[in-house]
Amino acid sequence: MRLSFPADMHINPEAEALLRWKSTLIGSTKSLSSWSIATSTCSWFGVTCDAAGHVTELHLPDAGLHGTLHAFYSAAFQTLTVLDLYNNNLVGAVPANISLFLTLTVLDLSRNNLVGAIPYQLSHLPKIVKLDLGNNHLSNPEYANFLPMSSLKLLSLANNNLSGAFPQFIINSTNVGMRSLDLSGNTFSGPLPNSLPEMVPRLRCLNLSANGFFGSISHSFSRLQKLETLRLENNNLTGGIPEELGMMSALRWLILGNNPLGGSIPASLGQLHSLQYLYINDADLVSTLPPELGNLTSLEYMFLKGNHLFGSLPPSFARVQTMVYFSVGGNNINGTIPSEMFTNWTNLKYFNVANNLLVGSIPSQLRVQRMVYFSVGDNNINGTIPSEMFTNLTNLMYFNVTNNLLAGSIPSQVSNSEALFLLSLSGNNFTGSIPVEMGNMVNLESLDLAKNHLTGTIPPTIGNLTKLRLLDISDNRLEGSRRLLMCPTTTTASLENHCLPIVT
Repeated sequence: MRLSFPADMHINPEAEALLRWKSTLIGSTKSLSSWSIATSTCSWFGVTCDAAGHVTELHLPDAGLHGTLHAFYSAAFQTLTVLDLYNNNLVGAVPANISLFLTLTVLDLSRNNLVGAIPYQLSHLPKIVKLDLGNNHLSNPEYANFLPMSSLKLLSLANNNLSGAFPQFIINSTNVGMRSLDLSGNTFSGPLPNSLPEMVPRLRCLNLSANGFFGSISHSFSRLQKLETLRLENNNLTGGIPEELGMMSALRWLILGNNPLGGSIPASLGQLHSLQYLYINDADLVSTLPPELGNLTSLEYMFLKGNHLFGSLPPSFARVQTMVYFSVGGNNINGTIPSEMFTNWTNLKYFNVANNLLVGSIPSQLRVQRMVYFSVGDNNINGTIPSEMFTNLTNLMYFNVTNNLLAGSIPSQVSNSEALFLLSLSGNNFTGSIPVEMGNMVNLESLDLAKNHLTGTIPPTIGNLTKLRLLDISDNRLEGSRRLLMCPTTTTASLENHCLPIVT
């Protein structure tokens, strides 16, 4: 489509270029309704100008644009420094002539539907600081023609269709200014480069997750002394966790999970005093939990589930008063749950130690008001459920103690946790009746009381649970009317195997 203007009308060349590109876009361009020859270019939505009235920046993120970039280039843009088209529906290839915008410092084309090879000409942009092509469908550039991009501070090629070894243009030149490198969500393979710390010594964020990298985590990574985020999860890395990672004093996020790493958790990780997020789920670790991790006084998230961890929960962990999420489920951890954890972890929201070998009782100190998720199922925990624990757990949504050795009655105070949507008490030795107060738990979607020794009648108040979708009270000694339990939304209801017949 060719855009024409009246012959006697003088129009700014930059405005003309933008209007021509607008005319190629498909469908609604409501966000560009202010783009009109009747108004100043500098007043248009998304346009920033300098004092002379020349376009310097174009910010159109989330603008609902649908079309291509083929008609975007114009020699009129002599001062363009920022081109931000994040999260639109742009299709087609990335035009190589974008590299002719010699003043460009920021190019963000992420979260579109762009296809084809990344044009190697983009590496010719002399002043580029941020290049984000992530979340498209782009394929490998001609790496042999890719020049070093020494001005880059942020490079993201995440979630595309890139493959092969670690990109040579990154490791063939020193870039002391690079702060963030994200190659995640591609199919890169091969070993991680040992020379990376020399090439990008001031890197703060390195994300190589969700690729096919194999081999070991290089000990040289410890020389990235300014690194704050290291993400290597979802690869095929082996060889254990290097002790030297404990020397990365600036590290805040360490994410190594979903790799067949093997080996132990180095005690040296306890030196990472700035660490806030530790994720090493499903990594074939065979280790005790180092007491030194109790020195991580900034830690908020600890995810170590699905490994082969053994030994006890170190009491030193209670010193981590910032803990919000604690997940070590699916291991072989034994011993008891230190009561000090719940005394000191006042910000705790998520606690998962399910599928271990824990013994002892549930600490009565469990009164953490912010608790949302509590799972200790499939252990050997005995004793009773402390009734006082529900006094303050008003935000609790998930409570799982299934398949333990718990006994006594179900505390009626459980109804104080009105936000509960899952309550699983099956496979224990609970006795007594089902508390009538359970009928007040109006948000409950899943209620599993099966395989206990419950007696008495089925409270008619259970019929008030209109959101209930799963109900299992089988293998008890209950009596009562089945009709009362068939709530309209219930998709699964198991009432069989009582010693006394159910009246229907």
